[in-house]
Amino acid sequence: MRFSFYVKEDKTAKEFVEYIKNQLKTMGQNVVAIEEADILVVVGGDGTFLSAARKFSAFQKPIVGINLGRLGFLTEIPKQDAINMLKLIIEGKYKAIDRMMIDVYLNNKYLGAYLNDAVLARSYLSRLIDIEVYQQEHIIAKLRADGVIISTPTGSTAYALSAGGPILTPELQNILLVPICPHTISIRPMVLSSNALISLKLGDKTKEAYLTLDGQEFFNITQKDNILIKRSNTVCKTISLEHVSFFDVIRDKLGYA
Repeated sequence: MRFSFYVKEDKTAKEFVEYIKNQLKTMGQNVVAIEEADILVVVGGDGTFLSAARKFSAFQKPIVGINLGRLGFLTEIPKQDAINMLKLIIEGKYKAIDRMMIDVYLNNKYLGAYLNDAVLARSYLSRLIDIEVYQQEHIIAKLRADGVIISTPTGSTAYALSAGGPILTPELQNILLVPICPHTISIRPMVLSSNALISLKLGDKTKEAYLTLDGQEFFNITQKDNILIKRSNTVCKTISLEHVSFFDVIRDKLGYA
């Protein structure tokens, strides 16, 4: 089996990757460039995994994560178990999951495909903002809130969960709309079809806000801007160990019991 690696910018992480590479070579496995790999191993935390998904999902290589961060929800293999878990993967004892991504456009300019979420939220001023949310030409809601999250099923266990959204299992094909601290209590999270074409605009009384993509890319938004979000044709191919279920992970990582 041919492995490629993507590692966070950290001396300890890079040293650990060299150790893993040497162990794989002693098992008769190959370490190659991403274009030639069968599996991409991400070493770091969930942020590193999200970065790898944006950069490499187009290669359609299955991604598995070794956790050197804090939560490790996407990077589900603990550091101390890395060698044994990679042996199981070499033996074919894993399951594949195609995770939906979202394409984001700003004023018709394509920004990229994202695995977790797009968040339109207030700027540095601590005040509510007005957001208009459309599905194609139909208005879904006019919100006064701290912001709104447009999430994938994978992102449902991230910021969307903290904002009161539901948990979606990662193989689902849905778009999740979650208001952040809405001023009207009747405004609730909404699960939409993956075919939904979501448009976000600031209301007349809000001059600026921030668009954040996967918590890692940031854009200043003004009233003249239009944000378009839809399901991407690109999926993030991930692999998980056969004996580990999604429900095991949310119990372990999120205390869902």
